[in-house]
Amino acid sequence: MTTAAIRLSGWSLLVAGAGAGIVLPHPVTTALWTAAAELFDRAGDRRMVARLTAATKFGPRIRRGMDGRPARRGGGVAEAF
Repeated sequence: MTTAAIRLSGWSLLVAGAGAGIVLPHPVTTALWTAAAELFDRAGDRRMVARLTAATKFGPRIRRGMDGRPARRGGGVAEAF
């Protein structure tokens, strides 16, 4: 895949995430934007990755997704099941 095609795919995922954010919960949006950030990273577009990971609300979630770390979960009795 060429760099232009990878960037176009990244932009498509960003737009899809914005549209999904209107009607779906944030985990869906975060997953789409994390995939977009990974595509931009693969294309070598470090500035776009920095912009996505610097966002106040979704930035830390995108960084965790790119690092492969699971999301933080709250404790409690339900966690045992």
